[in-house]
Amino acid sequence: MCEESACLVPPLETSSQTGPAETRPSFGFPSGNGTVPQNGEALVGFHEDALSQAATGKAQLLLAIVLGLALAADCSELTILGYLMPAAELHLCIGEHRKGWLVSITLLAMAGGSLAWGILGDHVGRRRALISALSVAALFSAVASVMPTYGTFMTARFCSGLGISGAFPLSFSYLSETCSRSTRARYAGILHSIWPMGAVFISIVSHVTMPTDGAKIIQDNREHWSSWHRFLLLSIIPTISCIIGLIWASESPRYLLEASREVEALAVYQRLHRLNKTRTQYGLTELELPSRSAYRERSTSPSRNIFNHGVTSFREAFQRVSSPTHFRTTILLATLHLLTGFLYMGISTFSTAIIKDLKEEDYSLQKQYINNKNYTSSYFNTTMENIQFKNILFKNATFAHMDLNHVDFINCIVEESEFINVKASVSLFTESIIKDTRFIDTDLTNHHFLNCSLINNTFLSLISDCIIDFDYNIYLEDLYEETLSWSGFMFSSLLFIGFILETASRPPVIIATFILAGVSAGGIFLSSASVFIASTVDLLMKIFLMCAVNALTMVVVEGYPCHLRCTAHGIMRSLFHIASLCAIPIYSMLVHTMLLFPAILTISLAIFAALLSTRIQDNSKVLL
Repeated sequence: MCEESACLVPPLETSSQTGPAETRPSFGFPSGNGTVPQNGEALVGFHEDALSQAATGKAQLLLAIVLGLALAADCSELTILGYLMPAAELHLCIGEHRKGWLVSITLLAMAGGSLAWGILGDHVGRRRALISALSVAALFSAVASVMPTYGTFMTARFCSGLGISGAFPLSFSYLSETCSRSTRARYAGILHSIWPMGAVFISIVSHVTMPTDGAKIIQDNREHWSSWHRFLLLSIIPTISCIIGLIWASESPRYLLEASREVEALAVYQRLHRLNKTRTQYGLTELELPSRSAYRERSTSPSRNIFNHGVTSFREAFQRVSSPTHFRTTILLATLHLLTGFLYMGISTFSTAIIKDLKEEDYSLQKQYINNKNYTSSYFNTTMENIQFKNILFKNATFAHMDLNHVDFINCIVEESEFINVKASVSLFTESIIKDTRFIDTDLTNHHFLNCSLINNTFLSLISDCIIDFDYNIYLEDLYEETLSWSGFMFSSLLFIGFILETASRPPVIIATFILAGVSAGGIFLSSASVFIASTVDLLMKIFLMCAVNALTMVVVEGYPCHLRCTAHGIMRSLFHIASLCAIPIYSMLVHTMLLFPAILTISLAIFAALLSTRIQDNSKVLL
């Protein structure tokens, strides 16, 4: 077992020391000549032996749940946009070209934040960095709920994304370093399975607090403190809960050893032993702690300039991760994370667009057509929806206290009529004559009249100065059901993959998940046939790709030494988000092409990722 640890874990860098090394017990990990292992090997051996005596159980499960709340908050960061967008779009007057920026700015923030928090986690500790990251996320999520303009709202959301991005690179290292080698994959699976619960939480809170009908959203938005503000505030509950849980949690004992805080590490092992209610008395004391020669000399920056120190830390982090020892592993894992992020966001973007087009096509097929009629002295006071009026005369007609939802007036004549308290959604007057007509308390403005002749009309008291044509058909009920569906399957799959990885080596599992994702992508050829097929393809690919992310995460944790672990994971998550950002415009463009192109692209990338995965070294037996 000693040779296994010594060969697979790169020794930590130390400066040469004078004098003979102090002899200490090796805790079952003697070197080949019977002497005490030096540097990182001694810390690795001591850590594993200390964890084995502390046992595994309640302490690790509680930590997995607490850290899982951070991952749930990470999942909710993007999930929330689908529910938030309709109300925020109306309140902040966000045009179609600006809506996409909300997703892009969040992904951009998460890319930068993952890298920064990962490096910080290796410098100040996993727990401290995670509390800082989540505090930033909670603060700016709350600030976003009261921002009055699009620019300030985007800035707050960007800062919130910066904070929440620390969840992934810090949580997995934190938990894995608190579990023994034989159990870390299982608890990592439990941790990751809580990630989709963030989507469930957001869906339920949205369903309870926000209106799901477009007309009701408009009515609700007139209030000073509308529902979407309360919804945004409630969405930070998982983040706040995780921060509270971390206050009572202990730091990673492996990090404490790495930071030469061995006495604190010993206290953590003893606490784990106590929480797990192991019947035997904890055997390790301060006398068994590794000698000072076992610890790596930690570099310190002579500069007092925070900016210069930050730049130096970034440069050193990249130099270490790309050093000859780790170069091959870094390039391989970086490529796989790029492919996974591109495929995951790509299929999500493509399926969402396809499903939306299918629903709009089905809606348009139900349109009612009314041609060549006259309405004189008529009174309309009920909602009109999905109707086309063509060659119609409205004379002395009254439209009062009603909604026009997807109603088109083509080549019509509206004369001596009234529109009183009328709200319009995707409704247009095209090539029509509007004469001697009054518009009182309506949201009908110039952009609703295309190539029309407007003669002697009166417009009084417009409801809103915002000229965005808000669509009542927002499908929030469908989004609610869809989210509950995929998150339920995702939860069970991630939990299951954790138990598989406990007994199986990493490469075969990763290869299998990418191959299954490629096979599922074949359904893209049929995705335009029905909403069910498009949703099924989206669900299967997301599950297989996220299972691949789980296995790749374990490879990252096991492939780098303690002082580089969070940094490496932060770099990988940053690349994952950058690839996701690039996938959005590419797959959005492919929606309106032949299905052959997105299908071939997706299948090819999935198979390529599977082939690359054969080059992964299995470090599942490595001690952390």
